Amino acid sequence: MERKRVFIGLPAGESLMASAAAFRRDHKGMKVRWIHPENLHVTMVPPWELDDPAPVCAALEAIASMSEAVPVSFHTVSPGPDPRHPRLIWATGAAPETLSLLATNLKSAFGDGKEAHRDFLLHLTIARINRQEARAVASTKLHESIEWHGLLDTLCLYESVLKPGGAEYRILCRSTLSRSMI
Repeated sequence: MERKRVFIGLPAGESLMASAAAFRRDHKGMKVRWIHPENLHVTMVPPWELDDPAPVCAALEAIASMSEAVPVSFHTVSPGPDPRHPRLIWATGAAPETLSLLATNLKSAFGDGKEAHRDFLLHLTIARINRQEARAVASTKLHESIEWHGLLDTLCLYESVLKPGGAEYRILCRSTLSRSMI
């Protein structure tokens, strides 16, 4: 079996895709590589190498059946993670406790150990910055207040295929977060 570069994420959903598309239209002059709307996601476990996705998919199905959909809000769009040497443009917000707990549990189950103890940062990457443009983007002092809201209701195992024009994502399996919020 061929090894795959995979990660676990929650797809953004229609509302967040629409908000990101509007931001993109309003900033079409920026020299960045915009993330395609269907690839927008919140990363729960960063990439790792995997031979067989079947056991991970089965575990994600079980986790999803015990987890509830999470409403999220994003309040700022800015360069990140280091604003002086940015690699991306992202929307950030305060992570609901249920999402932080889900991230911790997923990182403990599938991460490399060091990630499990890192605080979860709710972020949605909307563009990547070419190294040559990082200084120009940093000098724009981009820091916009926003009010983007959405519901994260699907847990996915993604394959990340690295290409010269950027990573392409393919969903290997998806599970609906199905526990009701009673």
